[in-house]
Amino acid sequence: MQNKNPNSENQLSKTIKQLSVATTLLSTLFLSSGVSAGAWVGAEGTGYIKLGFANFTSDTYRGNNPSFEEFDGDNTSLYAEYGLGHNFAIYGSLLHQSFEQTDAVTGTSSASGFGDTELGIRYQWQANPFVLSTSFLVKSPFLYEQSDGLGNAQEDYEAKVLIGKSLNEYGYFGVEMGYRFRTGAPSDEYRYLMEYGFSVNENLYLRTKLDGILSAENAENTNLINTGNLSNPLEYDSGKLELTAGYNFNNNNFFKGFGIELTYTQEVYGKNILEGDSIQLGITQVF
Repeated sequence: MQNKNPNSENQLSKTIKQLSVATTLLSTLFLSSGVSAGAWVGAEGTGYIKLGFANFTSDTYRGNNPSFEEFDGDNTSLYAEYGLGHNFAIYGSLLHQSFEQTDAVTGTSSASGFGDTELGIRYQWQANPFVLSTSFLVKSPFLYEQSDGLGNAQEDYEAKVLIGKSLNEYGYFGVEMGYRFRTGAPSDEYRYLMEYGFSVNENLYLRTKLDGILSAENAENTNLINTGNLSNPLEYDSGKLELTAGYNFNNNNFFKGFGIELTYTQEVYGKNILEGDSIQLGITQVF
């Protein structure tokens, strides 16, 4: 693959950035649409929203940065999805990060604020014998400056194929495969995900995911390291194992549609990434 041009923002990316601002605000007002797995598209007017609060700590970096000592971060995330009808849905996410990173050479760096915004559209092609969907997503850095250290300050565009299958009383599974084009210096990415979940009873459910990223290795400089914030790497491989236990309040008239989730995430393999554990408490709503 050819190396990337770090100054490759064109008129198309500017237009999409403007659309991202408007549509993200609308999706936040609409709240969301929620489904068990990514391939399913909700009916018109149905929605899902998840507000998550997570802590991540690490004292190990899988890469060439021997002076790194410690990273501690707190993230607040919002994910929303809304069914448009005709097998279409829009979805998006917003992240607020506060972190402090200690390095033996460069000292302590820290920042707090909104990071990248992601906005996508999904279309479900079929429901049987398995669910097949495709999606297109845009990531925009419009809420921060590059000097803030809260992101890599370039647009990303991602195309993905999603497959899901209901196993009836045995739950469901899902598979996702995609490619993310990054307009700046960082490497493009192959993205993949495998997911399985099932309901223990009417209220309790369990879910596990393997969320992976494989670098396309086409960054302008293969030795790129975002030393100020190692949780936003520029060229990396990553495999995250996620374990979730959730509880919905569907048999409670006052809290009907709401739920809570507890998620544990660990980096199980990768390169040029922080190695650590994350615990997230999530509040969900389905309507």
